Parts: sequence; C-alpha cells; structure tokens
Amino acid sequence: MFENEGKWFKGNLHMHTTDSDGRLDPVSAREEYRKRGFDFIAVTDHWRLSGNVPSRDGGMLELSGVEYDTGDMINTKIFHILGIGMDRPAFDKVDHNIPPQEIIKAINAAGGIAILAHPAWSIMNPEDIEKCEGIAGAEIFNTVSSMQFGNGRRSDASHYFDIWADNGHLIRPFASDDSHMYKGEQTQNFIMVKAPELTRDAIITAIRKGDFYASQGPEFKAIRRAGDTIAVECRGASKILFLSNCVWDSQRVQDCTNGFARYTFSSVDKYVRVELVSEDGKMAWSAPIAK
Repeated sequence: MFENEGKWFKGNLHMHTTDSDGRLDPVSAREEYRKRGFDFIAVTDHWRLSGNVPSRDGGMLELSGVEYDTGDMINTKIFHILGIGMDRPAFDKVDHNIPPQEIIKAINAAGGIAILAHPAWSIMNPEDIEKCEGIAGAEIFNTVSSMQFGNGRRSDASHYFDIWADNGHLIRPFASDDSHMYKGEQTQNFIMVKAPELTRDAIITAIRKGDFYASQGPEFKAIRRAGDTIAVECRGASKILFLSNCVWDSQRVQDCTNGFARYTFSSVDKYVRVELVSEDGKMAWSAPIAK
C-alpha cells in the first residue's frame, strides 16, 4: 500500500456551514481548515451541493460536497451519505425517503464518490451497509459524535469494520470531523491521500484506488506484504494494533518505539487491519487487508 508515486495531502470531507445546520458561514468555516494546514476539504451541507474550487498558488483545494440524509428514526432507518467531487447535484429536491442505494448510484453517476457517514452514531445495522454497492468507504471516526459535543460515545465505529471484514466486505475507513458548532471538533480528524498532484481528479482517483488512510495524527509511511507477513512503517505511534477476526493473538498489540512492526497471518485470519496509537491516544487506521 502507498507505493505509488506522489505526495501526501491532508483533507477533511465532512463539515457544515450556515448553508444548512452549521454555526459558521462558509468563508469562516473554510478558514478554520486553511489556517491549520489542510490541503483540501469538502463542505457537505445537507442536500446542498458546494462547488469544486481548484487550489491556487499552493492554497487549499475544495472538492464539491453534499450530505444526503434519509430516514425518520422510527419507521425508516437512518442513512447519511456524503457525495464528494460530484460535477452536478444528484437530486433536484430534498426527499428523505430516497432509498440509500439510489443515493449512492446517483452520486457515482454525477462523477463523485459516496461515503457512508457515522454508522455508529446512526445506530446502523452492519448488514444494511453490506447491501450497499458502490460506496468508497465509511467513517471509522466522526469527531462531533463524541461525548464532549453532546452526542454520547458514538464517534468510534471501528467495530463495524471488523464485522464487515469478517463477512467478506473490506470497507475502507475515512475519519471526519462533521464540524457543526466549531467549538473544538474542527480539524481533529482527516484522511491522508497520496496523489501525484493537488487537483480534484488526482485526489478523487487516489481515493477510488485506496491510496489513503484515516488519522488523528499518527502517520503510516508504508504497509508492505511478503507472503503472509505484513510489515508496517509509521511515525508518531507508540503502539501498533493488528486487528482480525481471530479473537486473540499474541501479535495483536505491539510496541512501536522504532516506527516498525510486523504481523504474520494466523491460520484462522481472514483479514487484518492496522491501527496506530500515539502516546496521547490519537489514532490512525488502515484499510482491511485480505489474507
């Protein structure tokens, strides 16, 4: 993984403004990310598509974005789906009853990628997501769903990725802020994308290929495989976790003081995914790797 030519670019693909239910206007919201060194963002107001804005003079790239939310929490299940990089709106009007598969299909038809937002916050049935075809991935962490922002402890959806992978669905992880209040939740989670240049086409293509990882700070430098052995090089992590369908393995948690760790698939492993943990508890997540 990550062996392609290119540079690493840092981005957030889930944030809101006063164009829907966010506290900051679009200009101020964008500035929060620009001043913290983000290379790209997508403003994802509900049912309102923002525009693709090229980066200029080393500035921040803005991908078009929107969040389509459906369900009433009583009779129909909640699905929040991000559309990123689209060249036109997927729908002409707001309709909270559109089936999720139709939303995903419309996002892809409009040239974008579809990302499932906050499955843990939405209390989603993992099997419902497995039925969704054409998603680029799902949020493994959603900052605003944390307890300090009034949303309980539904920010971490990592267990979903193990359930999916155990069932044969290797879904890629995204980490996002879902900024609304801008009271500390902004600029905390992001994805790192390896692409040849900072353009809409390059970033979207790299995401589609899986040339990215999710993070709160720790960095993956390389993930290499030789036979049944996975070797990880990283920075900013004190521990490396190797998660799989096997309930116990002596290799699971490893010290990472030298920025390197190795894992060998066991006889029962179907997959392995890697988590980095820093001294202060910040995380990074890889996509699951099939045995």
